[in-house]
Amino acid sequence: MCGLKVFGALVLAGVLSGCQVKPESADPVQLSKQEVTSLFKGKTVESFNRISGTTSFTYYHPDGSVEQERFWERRTGYWKVNDKSEICLAMEGKPFSCRHIFLEGTKYYKYRVGDQGQLEKIIRYRQFIQGKAI
Repeated sequence: MCGLKVFGALVLAGVLSGCQVKPESADPVQLSKQEVTSLFKGKTVESFNRISGTTSFTYYHPDGSVEQERFWERRTGYWKVNDKSEICLAMEGKPFSCRHIFLEGTKYYKYRVGDQGQLEKIIRYRQFIQGKAI
């Protein structure tokens, strides 16, 4: 009976050790212009805004136009990737706003430059779906 308890404890320890969450250890790597273009062009992208807590779905047309759904409303605009490898969006007639895209481990993030010149994570991209899915 004692052997059965020891065996049970060992099995439980093995199962629980597989449940541990390990932090991503990879340093963020900025994507090139070609990588950013390839990642977004012709895809519907789900993004999570880390500041406001909102989720949006955006389709990046190959022709440079963009459609976005957030707050259950649609809006349109334009997108491009500039020579600094930043993705740039101009929504509803506003000027382009450009940000860097980084790969951190297996996750993609959009960063902005903060007041002190430091990079700040603002958007986490959850998924990239081929084609228009909104």
